[in-house]
Amino acid sequence: MTTRYLFLGPSAPGFVPPPGIVLRPPVAGGDLLALPLAAGDTVGIVDGYFHQVRAVPHKEILAVLDRGVAVLGAASTGALRAAELDTFGMRGVGQIYQDYRCGRLDADDEVALLHGPPESGYRAMSEPLVNIRAGLAAAVREGACAQETADRVIAALRSVPYALRSCQRFPELAGATGLDAGELAALGRHCARNRRDVKRADALALVEALRAEGPGGGRSGGPVPRTVFLADWEDRARRPPGEHADHPGSLSALRVLQLFSPGFPALRRDRVLALLARECAESCGLPPAGGDTAIAHGVHRGVYPDPDEHPDGFDFLRAWLTEDEVVCGDRQHQLRLFLSRSFETEPGTGGDALFLDDLEPTAEFARAARTAASCHRFTDELSRSRPEFTVDRISPERIAELLVQQWGGTRADAEFHALDRGFGSFAAAIEAARPYYPLIKLAPRT
Repeated sequence: MTTRYLFLGPSAPGFVPPPGIVLRPPVAGGDLLALPLAAGDTVGIVDGYFHQVRAVPHKEILAVLDRGVAVLGAASTGALRAAELDTFGMRGVGQIYQDYRCGRLDADDEVALLHGPPESGYRAMSEPLVNIRAGLAAAVREGACAQETADRVIAALRSVPYALRSCQRFPELAGATGLDAGELAALGRHCARNRRDVKRADALALVEALRAEGPGGGRSGGPVPRTVFLADWEDRARRPPGEHADHPGSLSALRVLQLFSPGFPALRRDRVLALLARECAESCGLPPAGGDTAIAHGVHRGVYPDPDEHPDGFDFLRAWLTEDEVVCGDRQHQLRLFLSRSFETEPGTGGDALFLDDLEPTAEFARAARTAASCHRFTDELSRSRPEFTVDRISPERIAELLVQQWGGTRADAEFHALDRGFGSFAAAIEAARPYYPLIKLAPRT
């Protein structure tokens, strides 16, 4: 069964979608990836946040199209993204999309407006320039003003911040336009009485297109490259099974396990070595010359010499091992540690999704998800009760002390323990621990 989603807010306040369409608030970065989308589903984008939070990125839409999901856009953020991505498979609807597509409109703030929160019904507190343009065009056709007057008003409004645009402010444009303030006031009243809401009209046209859209969709061209940014967005958008959208997410649960689970380093090492062994079998096709396949893969790729034939040539391992590990003399163990600690699935990524796939079905992951949620709630409550508090102000030294205590060993060993847990450095682990430190410090057994 296919699902249709509609991201809508101030372009059509109070609109109730017909059955079969799931209404969502204005879209922001990560919202599309957080949906349980499958091939054949359809997403309609009308409104989107762009100032308060990260706007929905182009690559996020492309990634959704890659799944065989149809994406339609109109009226506001949707029209902008459709005009930019229609050659890649996104479908634009309505006049505003057409105006952006052919270059009659060229500024993002043409569709922007200041509005209230959802509980206010997204009450408009300014007028988008596209609506004012339509009102002035109608005024020209009706003989209420000359084309030159309309052009001067539009030119002046383009220099006014979008949050301050309205028909009531026309008299304030007298200096910029060289027109009489009284004439402008009368024109403003005329446009307000005969308001043209092209954004709402286009939004409703998208709803009709959404209802008529059949299964299918997808992107033109090859697959979207999974950059470090897209990988991070996908991981952050994941949710533990059964959790709703306001849950901190699967990545938070993984961070709890990375930071505080005694068994995580061994689990991660086993997973990395298994992946390397599979890659060796697929790409090298050579049997291991003694030792295990993951270690043999490093020999095949010229990373280090065969440890059975060349006992020397492994001084580079000192940079990856603790003092105790260096003197242990077990070359096979040392190489497994090296392979795990230096592992990256792609340049700049830590392969979080690989471990999420393994861990999400487990009871330990469910406990970690509850701990992550408790930590976030505790930190939020602490911030509300003590406005001067932010996790950014926690001393790195205090976090470092907690992690060394949790991990065991010495402070010098912490760099290697951080690598065992999938962090690029101990400093990166300290930063990752900030949201969890207040509660874990007060309740170590949480």
